[in-house]
Amino acid sequence: MLLFDSVLYGLVTWYVEAIFPGQFGVPQPWYFFIMPSYWCVRPRRVLGKEEDDDPEKALRTEYFEAEPEDLVAGIKIKHISKVFRVGNKDRAAVRDLNLNLYEGQITVLLGHNGAGKTTTLSMLTGLFPPTSGRAYINGYEISQDMVQIRRSLGLCPQHDVLFDNLTVTEHLYFYAQLKGLSHQKCPEEVKQMLHILSLEDKRDSRCRFLSGGMKRKLSIGIALIAGSKVLMLDEPTSGMDAISRRAIWDLLQQQKSDRTILLTTHFMDEADLLGDRIAIMAKGELQCCGSSLFLKQKYGAGYHMTLVKEAHCNPEGISRLVRHHIPNASLESSAGAELSFILPKESTHRFESLFAKLEKKQKELGIASFGASVTTMEEVFLRVGKLVDTSMDIQAIQLPALQYQHERRASDWAVDSNLCGTMDPTDGIGALIEEECTAIKLNTGLTLHCQQFLAMFLKKASYSWREWKMLAAQVLVPVMCITLALLSINYSSEIFDDPILKLTLGEYGRTVVPFSVPGTSRLDQQLSEHLKDMLQVEGQEPREVLGDLEEFLIFRASVEGGGFNERCLVAASFRDVSEQTVVTALFNNQAYHSPATALAIVDNLLFKLLCGPRASITVSNYPQPRSALQAAKDQFNEGRKGFDIALNLLFAMAFLASTFSILAVSERAVQAKHVQFVSGVHVATFWLSALLWDLISFLIPTLLLLVVFKAFDVHAFTRDGHVADTLLLLMLYGWAIIPLMYLMTFFFSGAATAYTRLTIFNILSGIATFLMVTIMRIPAVKLEELSRTLDHIFLVLPNHCLGMAVSSFYENYETRRYCTSSEVAAHYCKKYNIQYQENFYAWSAPGVGRFVTSMAASGFAYLTLLFLVETDLLWRLKTCICAFRRRRQLMEMYTRPSALPEDQDVVDERNRILAPSLDSSLDTPLVIKELCKVYEQRAPLFAVDKISLAVQKGECFGLLGFNGAGKTTTFKMLTGEETITSGDAFVGGYSISSDIGKVRQRIGYCPQFDALLDHMTGRETLVMYARLRGIPERHISACVENTLRGLLLEPHANKLVRTYSGGNKRKLSTGIALLGEPTVIFLDEPSTGMDPVARRLLWDTVARARESGKAIVITSHSMEECEALCTRLAIMVQGQFKCLGSPQHLKSKFGSGYSLRAKVRSDGQQEALQEFKAFVDLTFPGSILEDEHQGMVHYHLPGDGLSWAKVFGILEKAKEKYGVDDYSVSQISLEQVFLSFAHLQPPAEDEGP
Repeated sequence: MLLFDSVLYGLVTWYVEAIFPGQFGVPQPWYFFIMPSYWCVRPRRVLGKEEDDDPEKALRTEYFEAEPEDLVAGIKIKHISKVFRVGNKDRAAVRDLNLNLYEGQITVLLGHNGAGKTTTLSMLTGLFPPTSGRAYINGYEISQDMVQIRRSLGLCPQHDVLFDNLTVTEHLYFYAQLKGLSHQKCPEEVKQMLHILSLEDKRDSRCRFLSGGMKRKLSIGIALIAGSKVLMLDEPTSGMDAISRRAIWDLLQQQKSDRTILLTTHFMDEADLLGDRIAIMAKGELQCCGSSLFLKQKYGAGYHMTLVKEAHCNPEGISRLVRHHIPNASLESSAGAELSFILPKESTHRFESLFAKLEKKQKELGIASFGASVTTMEEVFLRVGKLVDTSMDIQAIQLPALQYQHERRASDWAVDSNLCGTMDPTDGIGALIEEECTAIKLNTGLTLHCQQFLAMFLKKASYSWREWKMLAAQVLVPVMCITLALLSINYSSEIFDDPILKLTLGEYGRTVVPFSVPGTSRLDQQLSEHLKDMLQVEGQEPREVLGDLEEFLIFRASVEGGGFNERCLVAASFRDVSEQTVVTALFNNQAYHSPATALAIVDNLLFKLLCGPRASITVSNYPQPRSALQAAKDQFNEGRKGFDIALNLLFAMAFLASTFSILAVSERAVQAKHVQFVSGVHVATFWLSALLWDLISFLIPTLLLLVVFKAFDVHAFTRDGHVADTLLLLMLYGWAIIPLMYLMTFFFSGAATAYTRLTIFNILSGIATFLMVTIMRIPAVKLEELSRTLDHIFLVLPNHCLGMAVSSFYENYETRRYCTSSEVAAHYCKKYNIQYQENFYAWSAPGVGRFVTSMAASGFAYLTLLFLVETDLLWRLKTCICAFRRRRQLMEMYTRPSALPEDQDVVDERNRILAPSLDSSLDTPLVIKELCKVYEQRAPLFAVDKISLAVQKGECFGLLGFNGAGKTTTFKMLTGEETITSGDAFVGGYSISSDIGKVRQRIGYCPQFDALLDHMTGRETLVMYARLRGIPERHISACVENTLRGLLLEPHANKLVRTYSGGNKRKLSTGIALLGEPTVIFLDEPSTGMDPVARRLLWDTVARARESGKAIVITSHSMEECEALCTRLAIMVQGQFKCLGSPQHLKSKFGSGYSLRAKVRSDGQQEALQEFKAFVDLTFPGSILEDEHQGMVHYHLPGDGLSWAKVFGILEKAKEKYGVDDYSVSQISLEQVFLSFAHLQPPAEDEGP
């Protein structure tokens, strides 16, 4: 039967999985198992004209570059569309897409969120079928031949899908065999792939211990293994630092030669570097396709020239000079120390004279340095979006403040302190509610605490309301458990008197009743007839015996044996003696009550004879009443019902109590709690508001339990005024257990894990201890003394106290009621030493005083301990202890020489901050003085090594560094998440070491990962943080509307955060950081995972905040983001600043050389290209060829002896001679400066051993 069940359930699982595959997979029709095509798959390879058709011929516009003629198309997409049904409407995700992807090339697919990229990849990998159109992969059609396609298909999803406990080698073996590689070839293939991935030294490391970069390498290796001819890579470098990304880029370039690669990314520099062809989608349609240079030529604005101004700079003179040489040049921005212009690309022949003149008049015009960069892929992407979509979101990217990465306007550089920005109200996108939020006086003192308490209370209420299933479980589980328990207890332990026993043969079933009537008188005949009728009515079998009845019975007993005793229980004989009829009843003494039954039959027979056939006599046997002794024993058993009720109540409460940990763990896991603390909420406010709501939630099932007790008429809990006592016991348990659950949440990082393990803990700490103490109290066990000792020890456990209190209360009530019911009962209570307490709250057993007192005290104790764990007092104590323990390390630190040489800019910054004559900590928003963090290891690890920095109002400071450089540790110290080993930092004049509470009221924080609560809407989230910041209630609505409008979140304001896209979540996180006029704003990788449109909109918000006078500190892996936002930045290496200054200053100081990209008109021949390469090598000695494909070359030109004027002059002269269709020259990028420090940073350690 078990084997049958196994087969049956396996078939059911297979069928359900096929028709309901869930979020991922193509659902089959319900009748799929009778379709011949399901069982008989006949893959076909499409050949001939259909495969050779060019799907893009109809779309040959100026935005589609001519396709290579000498390459094979590995993927051909022909008029493919996908329509989803949303409610009652159809929504087209992909519309008539036509695209060829070629073998030996990397084709990059770009598009904003919702453009159709993921849908396209999903169709190509068989996740769901297209609505119309076709696509061919290596000649096989995706709708019919997916089995064949997947044999040569490699997929790298956006997020790593790996097995934590499998090693690197095991992963590769597993997927190689899934792809059909033979067992014999697997070892060599795996060995080769490990070499390609540079993971040979990690071959036996479990996946859970690999760093993020290594995991991404492994995911790409899984896609590559077994010779996959087609690769689909969905954001393969998402979340990686620059070094790791470069390693992946090199890997893909090495492996692309015989593969067709489709790659999606949100990094435009990645698309620029890797993409042989770049396709951009918008609104489900393909907008353009071509090489990077082709797209820049079609969409680019030209060159961006940036100049760093000195103190005596003459911007007007510079503008006149630029416009004199290039009349159609335009001023892009003049902000702070930088000035930037847009130079049209068609004017490249004039660049030589302009740059020559600038170099000549550099000192006269007050120019510290200058450089130029060509149109970026980001600008191309944004311009494509603008041409397609004129809606609000896309228009926003064209705001003057964002037309160039240095999005700063001179008119806006003056500090403006509007809370939500300084945009022109006439701007369509920038129209903000005009309210001077700076005129608002923030709440303080008791008003602030009350407002914060309300915010935290409503947060909990919102969670219960939105997570109504959990609330229902909180109510129903205890009620159902106790209801079922009481039903079972009442049925099994109810005391019944023995029932009345009717003395009839029917109680024994069908029997045979022998009788004899030797006489022939009329009376004998009447008796015989009445007996037959009476027995037949009762379902018995009368049998008349001719002869001696007793001999017949003896004979039948000897013949039938044991069966006779079951079939024959009574008999009767009628004899005539002296004119009298003698009736004799015979009985079988093997049956209970057979004498009385036999007599009852005879009496009934005679009664019918005298009174008629309808007359009858019912004979019953009544039990004797219970004795006083039996009643005392029954009362003792009645007391055990309290034990059963307590046991089941503990089981129910174990599940209820654990639910109070879920939100607390979730908030800490996503860092929402830390952000709330950073926003100024006090520890007591945070936890007491949670406690109040949870006690209210606990009260509901408690009241329902009282209703259940009343319904079942449990006297001990519902009579004699004990309802209030029961309510007190249960609520005191809630008061004690809820803070304990809060405390234990610190041991868990996942809500599901916390709930499961805390439920087990509650069961063990309740039921196990309760059973242990109760069993040991039994006199026969002889462990009463140990039982009392353990009982006192377990008083610190609320679950134990509840079980013992409920059991003792019930037992005491029932015992007291019986022992006072009569003198006889009192006698037996005394005789059998049955004790009770008149005062139910007595300290000694069976009173519950000690349990009640313990639960009340435990609640206060656990709350106090909770506050100590999270308050400033423990923070200061922890800081002092850490400083004391590390005195020797600190001495070594201050005396040891610096591991790396310091840049002069870094030294100057430190000297300025440490100068005794200058105490600017009160006026400067953020001052960091010799901040240091040392982690204790066998060799002390200096995570942050004596950094000093001052961030002024209206300044955005970028903190850059590789993994392990110390950026995250610095942020953790500045926000109070980590203690400081030495040094200090001041926010608005308040020390982080001694005034962390006041510091947190003055900072805004956007963590790297969205610290948002999924159960709240965007508007509710902002309202909550506005209350935490102390914005008065009457102004909250306006300020929240300002923020929503500034972030372009108004359409999503009333949607739950869990439905937000990644970009909207990042915008909301940034909005939280900006609320309430914080002095300093910390943004940790604010645009991670966002598409370029969303990223630009976020930059605009941050730029407006900076322009309003806020001090901003930002970390990012995107160098472009740093150039767009930062007025100054520093690069950290081994916990130290290695350089510090504006982006242009760092590029001029540390950058060397130029980047040259050119496309040579080859006309199918290689001679022109070879001649141009020879010209570059000869003209620019030391130049390095970085990349070459399809007539395009990328060179790095050395900077020695070269100027902008000279480079452009040489290339303009060579343009016609060597058939150069297009070229671009740009200054070395900030990323290249960043990478120049890579050799100084040791590799980041793995995440585990």
